[in-house]
Amino acid sequence: MKKVSKLKNILLAMAVLSTASFAGDEFKFLPIFLDDNWDAKVEVAAVIGSTNFDRDGINSGVNYGLDLSFECPVFTLAGKHHIRQQLTLSRYDKNDYEVTVIEMNPYYFFDISKDLTLGVGPGIGAMNAKMPNGNDEWLFTVQSGAGLKYYMDNNILIGADIRYQWTAEKSFGTGVKQDLDNMRVLLKVGYAY
Repeated sequence: MKKVSKLKNILLAMAVLSTASFAGDEFKFLPIFLDDNWDAKVEVAAVIGSTNFDRDGINSGVNYGLDLSFECPVFTLAGKHHIRQQLTLSRYDKNDYEVTVIEMNPYYFFDISKDLTLGVGPGIGAMNAKMPNGNDEWLFTVQSGAGLKYYMDNNILIGADIRYQWTAEKSFGTGVKQDLDNMRVLLKVGYAY
């Protein structure tokens, strides 16, 4: 009985979601291949900010890197909302701790005004961390964040992101497994093509 009820709830949710998705007849699956009007709307930005690790012994410090953003090639949403893939390569280097992060954060964006947009979403990534003892490890990461972007008249954009990142645990040659969970606040300046 519970299985039938659960199945009915799943089917009902799918019906509601599919109706909402197609309501604006702008929903398209695989627009990169199937929509002649699809535009990636590529954005490139320099990012700089602060990283604050939860782990004792690693001080807060400057984080810098590059951000590449483009419209989701898998599907487009109906209406004014859209999903943008944000690929970020960033670096932290302080007191013999070196951390390089490669991440993908698909953000769900909605327009606050003509030139201001707010995005929220999850992400996955990989972190290479080198410790003062010389050991370095690759760690899997997941993150959650939010960001604001303001578009100026000349295709210049400015923005701010805040992200919390959870990492896998590694021992880094010490015998004790620890994570490198962190909070980052990033400012960005870029160009929208």
